[in-house]
Amino acid sequence: MRHVLIAVATLASTPALAAPDWLQPVLVGEIDWRQHVSEVEGFDGVTLARLRVGARAYPVPWLMASGVAEWAQEKPSLVDAFVAATLGESLRLSMGMSKTPLFISARDENLETRAIPELSLLAQTFWPRRDLGIEAWWAPKALPVEAWVRVGNGSRSPLGNDNSLPALDARVDGRWGRARGNVDAFWGFRAGAGVHVENAYDRAGIGGIGPQNFVFYRPPPVSGPRSVVEAHARLDVGPVRVLAEGAAAWERRSRDTDGNPNTPREGLPRMESQGASLEVSWVVVGRPRGDGARWPVAPNDPTGMDAVNAGQVPTGAVELAARVERLWLGRGASDIQPGGTTGGALAVRWWVTSFFGLGAAGYAQRYDTAPLEDPGRRNSWLALARATVSVP
Repeated sequence: MRHVLIAVATLASTPALAAPDWLQPVLVGEIDWRQHVSEVEGFDGVTLARLRVGARAYPVPWLMASGVAEWAQEKPSLVDAFVAATLGESLRLSMGMSKTPLFISARDENLETRAIPELSLLAQTFWPRRDLGIEAWWAPKALPVEAWVRVGNGSRSPLGNDNSLPALDARVDGRWGRARGNVDAFWGFRAGAGVHVENAYDRAGIGGIGPQNFVFYRPPPVSGPRSVVEAHARLDVGPVRVLAEGAAAWERRSRDTDGNPNTPREGLPRMESQGASLEVSWVVVGRPRGDGARWPVAPNDPTGMDAVNAGQVPTGAVELAARVERLWLGRGASDIQPGGTTGGALAVRWWVTSFFGLGAAGYAQRYDTAPLEDPGRRNSWLALARATVSVP
């Protein structure tokens, strides 16, 4: 462990890798050991969970450009590609491929910094993820309010939409204490809601996706208006954080009965889905989490470099977390078999330095209906150990 920490620290601080002040490299690497309940849900052993490489450029203080690609797949894929301009103290405009605003756990926290490594079942299922569009963010200094409005393609693709109609995302939060950026505040509270509205064209509806990215419930195609509404509340008291999120979706369906795209399609019953999640985390050692996207750090030596340079293992920060959640999927349509799941997760994360972390997590689910790939089984679990490097 000591040699690994020294090697990672040396890589992060090598002068030859230093970038100009206006250019900030981005590197996120995660290596997992995984054990699944069945090979149908994923392969066991060591795997490269994530490798994101890119950069952020600040040519002038009010302008930022970001480009990040994901390489831990069969072929590289675009994660971020956007330009953001800050106007005054409270308004930011951005254009390009980036995260959509809904869900605290998905939008506000970077994936590598979460107390429980993978997204909740709720966010995996309902979050619109990334999209190509134009976004406005507003957070006035005099009011405890933060708001986002985004107009995008709605297709999750940087190349275009599946029809000519845009998608709309909007979210409004109230925030107090630590949630307003006051890192020394003992408490903080953030609460709000968001909505996503679009028009889909023969696209897969909302399905059930587990923490291992296994699709356990496959919905029929949807076509026409679809909307997602979510609400969230997060309370910080000292080192303890409680996060509650809920969501509901309504999706229209239709089908072409004559092969002629110019004639009206036959309407089908609307499909509805709902979900809720409750997560509690506790920073046992280290500074409590702030409102930003970084993970907890040690109180006296946040980077851990003093201990590494002295040939010692840094104390870092230790965080414990637990989550329970429930999904109801494919409801309201008599011609569709509904699905859903009840799930839970436990995790411990050791944030060794400001750029290196270790963790272990366990996930369990009980499916309402067995997955197509394994019709005789309704229980699922995943054991995961992860090493993370994140620069900056």
